[in-house]
Amino acid sequence: MTIVIAPDSYKESLSAIEVAKSIKKGFKSIFPDANYILAPLGDGGEGTVSSMVYSMNGSLVKTRVQNALGKEIDSFYGLINDNKTAVIEMAAASGLELIKEDERDILKSSSYGFGELILHAIHKGAKHLILCLGGSATNDAGIGMLQALGVKFYDKNKTEINGIAKNISTITAFDASTLIKTFKNISIEVACDVKNPLCGKTGASHVFGKQKGASLEDIILLDSSLESFSKLCTSTFKKDYSKHEGSGAAGGLGFALLTFLQAPLVPGIDLVLKNLNFEEKIKNASLLITGEGKIDSQTLDGKTIMGLAKLSSRHKVKTIVIAGCLGEGYEKILDFGIDIVFDCTPINKSFLHLKLHAKQNLEHTSTNIAKCLKMNLS
Repeated sequence: MTIVIAPDSYKESLSAIEVAKSIKKGFKSIFPDANYILAPLGDGGEGTVSSMVYSMNGSLVKTRVQNALGKEIDSFYGLINDNKTAVIEMAAASGLELIKEDERDILKSSSYGFGELILHAIHKGAKHLILCLGGSATNDAGIGMLQALGVKFYDKNKTEINGIAKNISTITAFDASTLIKTFKNISIEVACDVKNPLCGKTGASHVFGKQKGASLEDIILLDSSLESFSKLCTSTFKKDYSKHEGSGAAGGLGFALLTFLQAPLVPGIDLVLKNLNFEEKIKNASLLITGEGKIDSQTLDGKTIMGLAKLSSRHKVKTIVIAGCLGEGYEKILDFGIDIVFDCTPINKSFLHLKLHAKQNLEHTSTNIAKCLKMNLS
C-alpha cells in the first residue's frame, strides 16, 4: 500500500513538513509496512521553499540581503533538481513580517533584497527560477529588484536614482541592457495568486497599501507613480502589462517581472504541483492524505486542497483531509473529489493550548483514522 501525504501548513501551529511527519507517525503505528511518500506543500506563499526543498531532497542556501527598508538581514532560498532550479520567496527578503509594525515605511520600501536573492541563485548556477510573490512589504513596482539585477534608473537630470517607492515618480529613463546578459539561458516562473492590476482602485496601492502602512495620501501618490512608470515602460517596450492579471502583485513586482523579464505568472499551487511532478507521485497511490489549518466554505476558493482534489479525482485516488479545525460549510469540499474530512481539534481548548499540543493531537487523530481504515480492510 502506497500512501501519499501532502498537506499544507497549519498556520501559526505547524509547518507543512511537521504536519506530514505527524500524519505519517500516526498511520505508521497501524500500517508499519506501507510505503509512505511525504510531499509537504506550499501554495506559492511563505513556506513554499522549505516544503519544496524537503519534498525534492534539495538544499537551503543561506545568505545576507537587504530587507525592505535596506537593513542587512539573514535570508535564504532553495535549490532543487540538482541545483538547477532555485525556489525563492519574496517574503524571505522583502517581506512585511520582517519589518516591525512601528517601523514600516512604504515610501522608503524596496524589493532590492529580493533581487539580491535572485542574483545569488544565478551566480550559484541556477538556470530555472521559481519566484514566490506572497507577503511583500513593498510598493515599488519592482524597481528595487530590477536595480539589484543591474537596471539603472534616471531622473530628468540624468542622475541615477535609488530604487525605493517614493522615487518611482522621478524616473524618466532607464537602462535595462544588463538584464539581457544576466538572464541569458535563464527560465523564470512566478507563483502568483493575486489577480489585481497595477493601478487604479483595484490595483496594488489601493488594495494592499494600507496593510503595509500607507496613509491615504501615500496610496494616492503611489498609485499615480505606478501609472506614470507603466506609461514609461509601455513607451519603451511597446507593450502594456499594467492591466494584466497579477501585475499588481507584491506592490507591482508582478508588473516588473512581466515587463522586463517576460516571466509568466502562474497560480501558486499549479506551479508547485507541476515542479514536484506530483501527478506521477499519486498515479499508483492507494491513498492521498492532505490538510490545512482550517476547512470551511472558503476552502473552495483556496489553493492547495482544491488543486490536489483535481488530480486525485483524475486518477481515482481516495483522498482524506485532516484539518486543524472545521468551519461552516466545510462539507462542500466533499463534492469536489474529497472522500472524507476530519479535524484534530479537541473542543473547549484555547488556541494557545491547541498550538502547544498540535503535533500530539494530529498524531492521535491520524492513528484513529488509520484504525478505522484497517477495520474496513479486515
